[in-house]
Amino acid sequence: MIDIAQHIEYLLMHHDCVVVPGFGAFMINHEAARYDASAGIFLPPSRSLGFNPEVRHNDALLLGSISRREGISIEAARSALDNGLASLLHQMRMSGEVHIGRLGVFRQDSNTDLPVFEPAMDSLPLRALDGLQPLAINRLGFNDDEEEKVARADRQPVVIPFPLKIVASIVAVMVGLGILYSTTSLVNGPRVNFASLDTGISTHIERVIDSTVSVSREILLNIAMPPAEVETAAPQEAESMVADAEEPGRYLLVVASFPNEKTARRHIAQMADDSLRIIEMEGNYRIYAASASTINEARALAGSLSDRYPSVWVCRR
Repeated sequence: MIDIAQHIEYLLMHHDCVVVPGFGAFMINHEAARYDASAGIFLPPSRSLGFNPEVRHNDALLLGSISRREGISIEAARSALDNGLASLLHQMRMSGEVHIGRLGVFRQDSNTDLPVFEPAMDSLPLRALDGLQPLAINRLGFNDDEEEKVARADRQPVVIPFPLKIVASIVAVMVGLGILYSTTSLVNGPRVNFASLDTGISTHIERVIDSTVSVSREILLNIAMPPAEVETAAPQEAESMVADAEEPGRYLLVVASFPNEKTARRHIAQMADDSLRIIEMEGNYRIYAASASTINEARALAGSLSDRYPSVWVCRR
């Protein structure tokens, strides 16, 4: 019999959601670093493990892991997974609870048929952020006397000594005279000889024509260059660029998660749904159908999308 928990622990190290077909989905929730003003400490980022019994859509992620590890086909992996899952459910019904590896404990709920999951705090998928501790920050403050001294110093005018004013005036006059002299030299200076093309014919012409006629040896060469072509993007390409640049909301309605962009785009092509988008978060490429700015709006969207995407779940950025 295969060890289902071992495959789930391994997959949660690289994915945020692992679905057990017909049973539920294990999900990794990320909490960003934040500042607790009341306690005066910076809290490090954290990860927590949860279980959603409503998500039972088979995304073939777990079956693929079993097939690769055991060296069997997908059909044989599906049969082995069904047998292992039936054994876990039978043990939970008999003893009231069952441990699933180091992930946590499932207990039978007396009110509903759905299992209750209690995650373990030291499970392997949650150890990616081990060692990060809260950082205490002491707030800087001033007493009344120090604040009054600072305010008085800000209101005190700056007095410039009279000798310093004279020196500053002399320096300003000298700088002005220097600018005036340099400008006059440039205007009345020698004429600049620009680049030209000497054909060699003018030497012979000067010997033939009367010496009173002045003939220039220089023929100016003006070359007209064609205007540079400005590349413009096609209207359709511009629209796609604008569409890709749209910033999604804080809450994403995720339907699948993959370790690389190529696999994510292949999944979208198989589903033939142009409304799906891809976003990279912490090394994973998540496919989301919509986004929302608040959690209530995200839950409402999840309810409306559940028929079309049974595995949809809410992820906060």
